[in-house]
Amino acid sequence: MIEFQSLMKAIHKGVKDAAKSVEGETIDFVKRFFDEHQNEQGLPPSYSPKTCTMQFPSRTENGIDTVDAEVPLLALVPISSPRITEVKFSTHLEISTNEQDQLLVAFAKNTAKAGLRDKIIGQSRGENTANAHLEITLTGNEPPEGLKKLIEGYERALRAQIPG
Repeated sequence: MIEFQSLMKAIHKGVKDAAKSVEGETIDFVKRFFDEHQNEQGLPPSYSPKTCTMQFPSRTENGIDTVDAEVPLLALVPISSPRITEVKFSTHLEISTNEQDQLLVAFAKNTAKAGLRDKIIGQSRGENTANAHLEITLTGNEPPEGLKKLIEGYERALRAQIPG
């Protein structure tokens, strides 16, 4: 048996580690769509969007002409931002206390449901030692709106460059 507090800390650490992994994907995302420029004198780096030039048709007095537009690559791809919003942990536990009134838990020995054959003839595959069912739900915070606003800004700038 372990202390309930230790179980909670282990679950929390696992969720935090998973969240850090997802944050790493966000940093990779920024590197894919932005060029980093080092500033002098220890200032933080600045970033500029990676772009490509695309030609768009434009109707003019002289007929159809083409206009060049600098298109941020960020505005051309579908954006999916992975994030952990909720983690559910559900288990059957044996719960008891020790002499110091600390809550102790152990995973139940047999939580598997009996098969159809066992239900029909009344046999059990073993005693279920659980005396409690625990369900923990951790909900993450919403990510900042910064990336969404940034993309919207680049899309507006792109629309301003495109005729029509």
